[in-house]
Amino acid sequence: MTLKDNFFQIKERCKTTTGMDYTIQLNAEHFIYEAHFPNNPITPGVCIIQIIKELTMEMLHKNLFLKKLHNVKFLNVINPVENREVVFSISILSENEDTYKVNAVVYNETAQFAKLSMLFTNNEL
Repeated sequence: MTLKDNFFQIKERCKTTTGMDYTIQLNAEHFIYEAHFPNNPITPGVCIIQIIKELTMEMLHKNLFLKKLHNVKFLNVINPVENREVVFSISILSENEDTYKVNAVVYNETAQFAKLSMLFTNNEL
């Protein structure tokens, strides 16, 4: 299941020297938030990881498989009512054959929510 255009919408793209900054808007009405958690919606960590994967796939125009996560730090919760728009800053640190080392930082003007390092492989069939 992809989350783009349902769980979140891309509002802005800004190219950086190492990748791309995506400003996204979260859909606070999405059914995931009904269970996580009622009357106190919090964006699940697995959804943050999936958003990073989908944005990286869009940036590279490749179908990717998440091979490894390391240095994962969830620093603050993302409440989609209080923080409807957040920035996902994605940097491609290295490309080697079909392997991509990616760093991501999730933040807005008031808080940093997450920092992750990931390793993706090309998932072409």
